[in-house]
Amino acid sequence: MASEIKPICGLERVKLANAVPLNSPFTLFVFPTTHCNFKCVYCGHSLGQAKMKEKYDFAAQNMPMNTYQNIIVQAKEFPNRLKMISLTGHGEPLMNKNLCRMIELAKKANIAERVEIITNASLLTRDTSKALIDAGLDTIRISLQGLSSAKYMNVCGYSLDFEEFIANICYFYKNKKKCNVYVKVMDVALETGEDEKFYTLFADISDRMYIEQCRPVYDGVNYTGSAAGVTADRYGRVHHPRKICPLPFFMLGIFPDGDVEPCDTIYKPVVIGNVNEDTLYNIWNSRKLRNFQIMQLSKQRNNNPKCAVCCAPDDVSHQEDVLDEAADHLLRRLC
Repeated sequence: MASEIKPICGLERVKLANAVPLNSPFTLFVFPTTHCNFKCVYCGHSLGQAKMKEKYDFAAQNMPMNTYQNIIVQAKEFPNRLKMISLTGHGEPLMNKNLCRMIELAKKANIAERVEIITNASLLTRDTSKALIDAGLDTIRISLQGLSSAKYMNVCGYSLDFEEFIANICYFYKNKKKCNVYVKVMDVALETGEDEKFYTLFADISDRMYIEQCRPVYDGVNYTGSAAGVTADRYGRVHHPRKICPLPFFMLGIFPDGDVEPCDTIYKPVVIGNVNEDTLYNIWNSRKLRNFQIMQLSKQRNNNPKCAVCCAPDDVSHQEDVLDEAADHLLRRLC
């Protein structure tokens, strides 16, 4: 077996409490699109566009190239190189026809240690695979929604030829050059007893594979079973509830219209700038972001109505990211 059974997130992590405040973000989440061809039952897209607008003030858009080019130019102004630029977020990145060009620009600009995408891979044809690989993509993270065409229809309302889908992933893996292929599936998308089938299927066509546990990520979406009432992350690690969200201390999220938020959630808890009106360097060093960080460290996160319904601190944060015990010390550093 070539593949490892490990979470598909970044595993080489700095202890965040020792590094804050950062003079440069570790990560930029750039959203090439907020369109998606799936309506997965545990995702906000299952609500439909009208309800997403009402619930999240969310609009489906593609990022224009001039906005993306602003991001690439501005990212060079940070004192340190980014650890990662992830071209993903609240949509299917392959629905933006400029995605390969975006990857190529980021690689040529040398602004990050790695460039990655997170995709459902339903649009991953052989031609697209070749273009992504030739553009220099470092990591592709593939999210599965089941192990059969019938399950895909049930989970996300999408007609998928599962055998062709696997053949396309196999083609990518065999031609990937230096690109890492990570594959994951949510536990709720598997039938009872399918864990071993998943691991067997991807043992020789991925570098890393993992079954994640579904958590209540989207306010307004109905979650049942294991997602309810458990304080644990999607990797199954149970922990005490976290009062501070660490995301605003090491990342920025950029929506297709250029709006910048201090995380990568759908909620936009605060818009701290726009890359078409200001620079990422100024936004990262802005009083607006600093005030948001101070609010987090003061353990007032639930006073922000968007943060109050977000499970990110408990779902996607890692032990190395936790800031709760260091809050008083960090407040003295930041204030």
